[in-house]
Amino acid sequence: MRQHLILRVASTLALGIGLVACAGPSPGASDGRLRVVATTTQVGAAAHEVGGDAIQLTVLLAPGADAHEFEMTPPAAAAIEKSDLILESGASLETWLTHSLVTIGGEDRLRDMSKGVTLRHPDDPSNAEEVDPHWWLSAPNASKMVENVRDALGVARPDLADGFSTRAATYLARLAAADVKIRSLMAEIPAQRRGIVTNHDALGYFMDEYGLHFVGSIFPSLDVSAEPNPAQLAALADTIKRGHVIAIFSESAVNPQLARAIADETGAHVVDTPLYTDSLGPPGSGAETLDAMLLHDAQVIHDALVAT
Repeated sequence: MRQHLILRVASTLALGIGLVACAGPSPGASDGRLRVVATTTQVGAAAHEVGGDAIQLTVLLAPGADAHEFEMTPPAAAAIEKSDLILESGASLETWLTHSLVTIGGEDRLRDMSKGVTLRHPDDPSNAEEVDPHWWLSAPNASKMVENVRDALGVARPDLADGFSTRAATYLARLAAADVKIRSLMAEIPAQRRGIVTNHDALGYFMDEYGLHFVGSIFPSLDVSAEPNPAQLAALADTIKRGHVIAIFSESAVNPQLARAIADETGAHVVDTPLYTDSLGPPGSGAETLDAMLLHDAQVIHDALVAT
């Protein structure tokens, strides 16, 4: 519990730094730019690329922060209140935003970037009613995010729509190239090694798109709020042994301690290079954009499962 509290405080401090770093001029500056708030790093990256200098962008979550546990801060509330447009990831990820807008206002400026995406349900039958919110984890879905950002910005500022479309086309070309590369990497993984074990059930869209299959997750949910009990961990260990799983993938925003314990018991190894699932990577990580994140994750999975 103490460790969880420390991590949460650290995430809150990182959030404050992220807000300062991303906000640019204070909301409400009369420089003619469209004032945009993006909730997650993924949506923020798309808005940054598509909006360019035509928007004043505030990204609420810093790299590494958990979108499931975000708590509204005064700077975040001020940015939302003064924004022209609010872009959310959607798929029930930002429940905290829905509650906050009741007080702050701005429902009419809120746009859901998951519009048009075929959302999936988790593999765990006990969570079958939930919607998996990690929909950006495939190049086709990430492309849909870019298109939705382009359209939302263009409707808000028709006079700037041509610029938004041009920049979006460049980004979409990068994602198309990433998609080709990812499919090439996944094709090299032997069929008997395509089972994936992660810290939590976040890679469903990636696996569905690129021909991998879900074996299990350390945390038995779409986030890490529900800690596994000993019986669940024992069942997962048995599944890993029976399936001859060779690797357990860690994630950038999740403590790998339990994954290492499972690895010690089963003979699988924890892949030290983390996957980026809930968040893009920080500057210098090589996973700061949608295409770079997807390529990073694909390369990590490829290298772990192809190696003998």
